[in-house]
Amino acid sequence: MTRLEEYLRSARDRAFVGRAAEMGAFRSALAGDAVFTVLYLHGAGGTGKTTLLRRYAVEAERGRRQVIRVDRFEPGGMIPALLAAIPPAPEGAAGPVVLLDEFEHWQPVEWWLREEFLPGLPVGTVVVLASRTPPGFEWTADPGWNEVLRVHEVGDLSPTEAEMLLDRYAVPRRRQRFLAELAGGNPLALRLAVEAAGTGKDDDEIRLWLAQAVVQEVVGELPSAAHRHALEICAYAETTTEMLLRATVAEGDAVDLFRWLCSLPYAECGANGVRVRPFVRNAVRTELQWRDPLRHEAVLAPLAEGAPLGEPLPRPEFDVAVRDALRAWRRPDLLAGNPLVHSRMVIASEAAAEPVTALRDVLQSTLETLGEDPRQGKQHRALIATYLGGAPTQEAAAERLGLPFSTYRRHLNRGLEVLCSLLWRRESTGLDLI
Repeated sequence: MTRLEEYLRSARDRAFVGRAAEMGAFRSALAGDAVFTVLYLHGAGGTGKTTLLRRYAVEAERGRRQVIRVDRFEPGGMIPALLAAIPPAPEGAAGPVVLLDEFEHWQPVEWWLREEFLPGLPVGTVVVLASRTPPGFEWTADPGWNEVLRVHEVGDLSPTEAEMLLDRYAVPRRRQRFLAELAGGNPLALRLAVEAAGTGKDDDEIRLWLAQAVVQEVVGELPSAAHRHALEICAYAETTTEMLLRATVAEGDAVDLFRWLCSLPYAECGANGVRVRPFVRNAVRTELQWRDPLRHEAVLAPLAEGAPLGEPLPRPEFDVAVRDALRAWRRPDLLAGNPLVHSRMVIASEAAAEPVTALRDVLQSTLETLGEDPRQGKQHRALIATYLGGAPTQEAAAERLGLPFSTYRRHLNRGLEVLCSLLWRRESTGLDLI
């Protein structure tokens, strides 16, 4: 191994965090827990599939296994290249470890690979297929492949894992929350945010630089203007449905566009529709607002009017969402899923391009309004001590304020009532003054 190879491997080892399930599955396959194993990794661009393949190669080499790495080839050369890459295994030797990256590009020869090539490999061979898209029904519905195929979605890092990664890049703690909120746990976005922060860019420059990189590297080229419009709508709406697309995207077929959105590797489909992951949503919003402010307003206008978002939250659910947001103040992953990130007051705020930051700004500015009223001083202090001051429990908050617990609870409950009323007024009328 050359010195450069040693340096590259060492740097990659330091930057590797998490992925316990994926590593456990691969080690189990290497150990021979199954006579033949195919691991199918899928996930959005930048989630670390290629990084995992490199890690698998290191693990296999340490176990003295033959490693065969096959990347993307042009359609006409895929079969010969793959056949040439795998020489006959010596008699009695363990089967090779075959790693195929960018498997979404192998679709022209996927049938041959599944039905002819893979079944002909020696027993004990471990194959890893890494793709942006999940396996089709031809894999998962086949009783034979169902026995040996293991599918893992490579998702975003957890908040703890993201913090570990930022620590390994020596990012100061005071900057970590901002970068983590922008990147949303996506490893590539996190590394790009770290790179941008290291060049001395300010927050707005980092936000735009990261948005442009995500749009280019993760979103990539889109099939048509209608697809781009559908993605923009999906980036702004809480959830997107076929009905919403029919009402907002005039130039495309709503059925096809909805199915396309559901197929995106960075989209999540649920009972209420489809939504894109936070780091893509942030990027699409920021890049559009910078590139074409008039189009940004045109996309946002029908959403702000309520058409695509459906009915606004009823007041009881609105109050619950406010309390949940306060409890999740230090958890951007939870705040990103709070219904208030798609409320009118948040969309209309200056920081709307980054919904978690915008929601925090709205809550904090409304708390400041509450604190400016001398009649609400005790209630304001109770709210700050409980939610923003880092007190681990309500008892600890009461102790910090030097109040009996019953008195503290009375101030806190009254403060929550007033805060919810102020926010409701801001949501329904645009006014945020007492």
